[in-house]
Amino acid sequence: MNEYPDHSTLSRRRLLGLGATGAVAATLPASVIAQRPPAPDWPKPKQPVRNIIFMVSDGMSMGAFTLAEMMRKHKGMGPSHWRMLWDKPGVRRATCMTHSADGWVTDSAAAGSAWGCGEHINNRAINYTPDERTPEPIHITAQKLGKATGLVATSRITHATPASFIANVPTRDLEDAIAEQILDRNVDVALGGGAKHFPAELLAKHPDVTLARSLADLNAAANKTGRLLGLFHDDHCHYELDRPADLPSLRQMAEVALKKLENSNTGFVLQIEGARIDHAAHDNDAAGMIFDQIEFDETVGAVAKWAEDRDDTLIIVTTDHACANPGLTYYAESGNKSFDKLSKATRSFEWITQEFKKSDKSIDSLASIIETATSIRLDENELATLGKAAFERQPIDAFDIANGSLMTLGALLANHTGVAFLSPNHTADYVEVTALGPGSEEMPAFIDNIHLHSMMLAAMDTRVPD
Repeated sequence: MNEYPDHSTLSRRRLLGLGATGAVAATLPASVIAQRPPAPDWPKPKQPVRNIIFMVSDGMSMGAFTLAEMMRKHKGMGPSHWRMLWDKPGVRRATCMTHSADGWVTDSAAAGSAWGCGEHINNRAINYTPDERTPEPIHITAQKLGKATGLVATSRITHATPASFIANVPTRDLEDAIAEQILDRNVDVALGGGAKHFPAELLAKHPDVTLARSLADLNAAANKTGRLLGLFHDDHCHYELDRPADLPSLRQMAEVALKKLENSNTGFVLQIEGARIDHAAHDNDAAGMIFDQIEFDETVGAVAKWAEDRDDTLIIVTTDHACANPGLTYYAESGNKSFDKLSKATRSFEWITQEFKKSDKSIDSLASIIETATSIRLDENELATLGKAAFERQPIDAFDIANGSLMTLGALLANHTGVAFLSPNHTADYVEVTALGPGSEEMPAFIDNIHLHSMMLAAMDTRVPD
């Protein structure tokens, strides 16, 4: 079912990302409008790029980036692949605004839609403007040029960020409709979680789609023709700390997607999202966030290696927004010893929550589960504080939104690890964009997130006369 209109008529203004309509702009705070940089005048490419790979570390603040880089070095893994890209000749970097149409702080739906359709829209909508237009998503544009399309995510594949490249819905909650659009709009490769949104009757309408439910299935499907749908959890994929060995990592999903899509005669557009960095930051789960960021970085390394001998691929690595703004806050040797404790974590807060639900739900059981996951034993005072938050629902923090059992656990663990969070929410921070390959050469140092949409369009040379 495709209940949304055809978008074959494209204006030069929208394609170049020069701004939203009056109806959209009117919802933007004046203070935001005043700081928006002008749209880049992207040059006509010497030849259109063949492939675009758009990589998203969802919810990654520079604090999360820094902590993951520190953890890599602490474990002898060396600097991050993402940071090492900055030393490569021709790589461009920018600082990017992340606002939505209705405020400074965006959600993933509005931020993803800025990339997906080149317009600022309200939080929670996906390629659906305040005046109820449905701008064409970037994957549809690519398909009209004959390109293959792909989505890879550790979230449900119907979640806001992957949906932003293919779907038009008034609210991100319509994930069953997004699942239908992923299949009806002929995405060639879609890998992630979210099996609960793809019932058997929907799959039966698409007999050309190969379904993978495990790492073995995924590897077996890599050399098959036809579309590929990988669904590796009913909900979001596991955190990297919790992932069973028989389910694929983000890097493994990305490598199979590249293997499938590189066979397209006219190239492809692929979005790759490390989604659970954001989820862990919301939970104030430092270890869950850091180790998923490290896995995202491994994926950056794999993509860079795949493209290193090519001159036809534009790679963009960025995030949609910062989340919770974590950082190491202890000085000198105290900070070193504390961070070492964090390196010993083996499970996420999500695992702690699931194990607690299966226990006798006593404070002693909770303490034991936390110690198993983190190698940290909370003292009696800390457990009493956690008990007030988890069992008695008492406010612990003077900042109202920072109250809750997971936020309290994150704060208590910060006494031991030194890594503290600002809140459980997204923030309005500017974010990093790294771009390399044809089409990235003229990226300015300060951009609006909609300019990444126009960069991709210009690279594919899809601009049309006024």
